[in-house]
Amino acid sequence: MNLDTQLKEGEQALARIWKVTLLRGVLAIAFATVILVWPNVGLTALIALFGAFALVTGVSTIAGASRLTSGGPRGWLLFEGLLSIAVGVIVFVWPGLSALGLLYAIAAWAVALGVFETAVAFLLPISGERSLLVMLGGLLSIAFGVIMFARPGAGAIALLALVAAFAFVKGVIQIAIALELRGVIGTLEQRLRLHVTPKPMVHG
Repeated sequence: MNLDTQLKEGEQALARIWKVTLLRGVLAIAFATVILVWPNVGLTALIALFGAFALVTGVSTIAGASRLTSGGPRGWLLFEGLLSIAVGVIVFVWPGLSALGLLYAIAAWAVALGVFETAVAFLLPISGERSLLVMLGGLLSIAFGVIMFARPGAGAIALLALVAAFAFVKGVIQIAIALELRGVIGTLEQRLRLHVTPKPMVHG
């Protein structure tokens, strides 16, 4: 495989990832906003909101990962998408799901996502601050899940506030990651143009 092909494939892969990441960030902020402007949301509505959020997040992640070439972060993204869909389905079909059950479902989902995202930080063709930003998003998810597991009796209001804060901060980080990945694409495009531009002939 020549350099031109490698650069084009890398650019296309990152394009898919940054768009999916941007969508997930927007969804997370929208989810947090709905909770904040609807503080008296009941358990049934909260279950429906979170279930829909997890399902849409999972579907969008799989849609982006399925269009990547084999290898790299594709497998991790597919697993992450399937996990989100599974969690969304579970909270919808779990009969008599309590507030505590929902809390544990969200906490387990957050920890699993954090592990996946931390692993992806080492697989993406990025380095330095961009890689650290991706890792930060994963570590944030893990920390949130651990806090939820450690304080299951914090109360409904505290639960809503914590979930909303997590979703909002997570969304902001994902949007920042998406913009950084878009910047990588710009760098690849410049490298590609420099590589394909013919060098002037020097006549002796």
